[in-house]
Amino acid sequence: MKEMAGKQAPGLDEALQALNGEVTDWELFLSSYPDTSAVFAEADLSEADLSERNLSGFDLTGTDLFEAQLSSANLKHAKMDRAELSGADLSHAGLYKASLTGTTLTTANLQNADLTEADLSGADLRGANFAGADLTGADLREANLTNADLRDTCLVNANISRASLCTARVEGANVTGVVYGNLKDMSGRYLGIRGIDSVYGNALFVRDARDQDYIDTLEASISNMPASFAKSAEQILFKAWGLFDHGRSLLKVGAYALFLATLYGIIYSFDMWLGWGMMDYSNSAQSWFTPFYVSLVTYTTLGYGDVTAENVYGEILVISEVVLGYFTLGLLLSIIANTIARRS
Repeated sequence: MKEMAGKQAPGLDEALQALNGEVTDWELFLSSYPDTSAVFAEADLSEADLSERNLSGFDLTGTDLFEAQLSSANLKHAKMDRAELSGADLSHAGLYKASLTGTTLTTANLQNADLTEADLSGADLRGANFAGADLTGADLREANLTNADLRDTCLVNANISRASLCTARVEGANVTGVVYGNLKDMSGRYLGIRGIDSVYGNALFVRDARDQDYIDTLEASISNMPASFAKSAEQILFKAWGLFDHGRSLLKVGAYALFLATLYGIIYSFDMWLGWGMMDYSNSAQSWFTPFYVSLVTYTTLGYGDVTAENVYGEILVISEVVLGYFTLGLLLSIIANTIARRS
């Protein structure tokens, strides 16, 4: 254990001595100093052996527990916000409702730990081992779980919104009722996730995670292309695809289709009422609704309407609407078919 620097908190020497002793010495210390929950706050306990110690309700905010031994320790309701726990051994530890917001737990061992309803929001959990851990109801919002081991983990009702699961192992994880936010929250956070097909309890999450892995992989492959016109074109097309949630949002595609049809309807209105002469409306009712009718028919029938172009500007206008209609309607039908059809 590194030597403490600066003024020591009351009871710290006795606490450190008790920690270095047997478990019974620590229990005796707790009975002698009942109000010592904050004695270790921001203290240096790196490489300390706290295995099987009762630290329930202790304030360990900002404490340095680098590579500390905390296996089977009782840390229920403990406050460990912004603590340094890189490489620490927390296997089989009890962390029920513990607060670990912004805590660094890189490569820490939390195998079979009880993290029920623990707050790990914003925590750095890169490479951490959660195999067999219970994370029921845990808050993992914006946590970095890159390359973490989540095999056989219980994530029932856990919140993983905006958490990064890139290259994480999730084989056999129970994700029943897991909260993972919307599709935008998943963007860029599921690249290379491993074992997603063996996850159970939430088929929608499995499908969305698999889709996001593909999208993130595609984005990474475009980013890795050498600088060229082809790369720029691919990036533009990818960003345009992103406007539709990469083809997964029926509402957004429908809204874009309605917007485009209305926009062209307004252009046709100006043409008809201001006499621009781009289109021939002689075979139509020529009411206030006619331009929007023309736009909708042109958009949905790919140009086979009863209004014809009178000049090159009208032809360009119709062609542009047909091309956009072909693209958006194709995408819309694809999403509808994908939504209605049974997904395996």
